[in-house]
Amino acid sequence: MNDKQITQLELDGYLLLKNVVSTTELINLRARLEKLWEEEGQAAGIENYIEPDIRRLANLANKGNIFIKIYSHADILEIVEFVMGPEIRLSMLNARDVPPQTGAIMPYHCDTDNATKQDELGFNACTAIWMLDDFTVENGATRLVPGSHLFEALPKEGLQDLYAVHPKEIIVEGQAGDVLVFNGHCWHAGRPNNTDGHRRAILAHYLRADIPHADNRRQHIPPEIAASLGEQEKELLGLNDQ
Repeated sequence: MNDKQITQLELDGYLLLKNVVSTTELINLRARLEKLWEEEGQAAGIENYIEPDIRRLANLANKGNIFIKIYSHADILEIVEFVMGPEIRLSMLNARDVPPQTGAIMPYHCDTDNATKQDELGFNACTAIWMLDDFTVENGATRLVPGSHLFEALPKEGLQDLYAVHPKEIIVEGQAGDVLVFNGHCWHAGRPNNTDGHRRAILAHYLRADIPHADNRRQHIPPEIAASLGEQEKELLGLNDQ
């Protein structure tokens, strides 16, 4: 990261990285996700949770080597480690698609229910949204309140209406291949897709290694796949913690 990016991450709590995924990689990632959605059917995403009208997938670290680069990308990990320190673990690796003319305004939330402020080790959550389609105002790009990671409160503690437009919110637009990385303490929410196109993304959620992970917020990796991974991937997945 350069000085400008560091300042933005410290003050606003997010960065948008442009053109991280090539056109060929986008084609391959979309194809793999579509195949998984077809194979898993109505059970798709059940390892984490089912969301009405939204296509989800979960536990992607166990569903193809194509996803290794997503959760272990050096540029993304540099940002995550800046937020949380070097001891990080991948909590969830999900896919989410808001199909045409579907979705709803989500309530403002954070990606952590633990401490809502930085301690001596750093913050305790960070999220990367890998945009596989363009994210626009019209198709429901993420809304986020810059600087809210410094509020030291969860949205439910600071807002009367979690669904209302926040006076300081922004809509983070991006192109397919961009990655939005934000401090998990930032107030943010998804929005409905009012277009005729899909809005697909892969969401990588990271927690600090000392933060407890619920069973549906961890990757479940069988021994045969674990044996094929490098040491960095094993550490990120917490396989050496078990």
